[in-house]
Amino acid sequence: MLIDFAGYSADCLISGRLELTAPRLTDMLNDELTIRLSDVVLESLEDARRVTVASYSISRDEIYAAKVTGPRGSRALRIVTVPHRLQAQMGPYNVLGRLNAAPGANALASLGERGAMLPLTDATIAYVVGGILEVRDAATVIINRDLASWVRAADAEPTAGAVAVHAEAVLSDAVR
Repeated sequence: MLIDFAGYSADCLISGRLELTAPRLTDMLNDELTIRLSDVVLESLEDARRVTVASYSISRDEIYAAKVTGPRGSRALRIVTVPHRLQAQMGPYNVLGRLNAAPGANALASLGERGAMLPLTDATIAYVVGGILEVRDAATVIINRDLASWVRAADAEPTAGAVAVHAEAVLSDAVR
């Protein structure tokens, strides 16, 4: 299935078409190391200059976030979850959204139990393009946990409750 793709990298916004090879975009981004796009537009964060290319490949490790499009996955596989409002900082992007976790689970601790690419629902992503602040809402934004500087509960003080989110540090920091 061909879907629209909107991604966020260190220095540009990426939009194009993606052949979805998994039931959901989150699953594909967690499974694939390289994402291949067609009909691509790259927009520089520095000066908003746009470049159009027929095809483009990007490593998952270069994708800070992606806006979800495409199917939600099988209803039969959905489980009961509780949304937890979180905020994450990844490079030039700040994302606010709801991480859905099992009832009674510590949402921050659950970060280390999932794939690197985590969906946040009812999300807002903020960034600067050409010196102008852009704030965009989306039903779901997938963030790359491995590129996050920090993740915290949205209602926590900016310096309190932030969790450094790098590979091994996730579980030990989140459980404290």
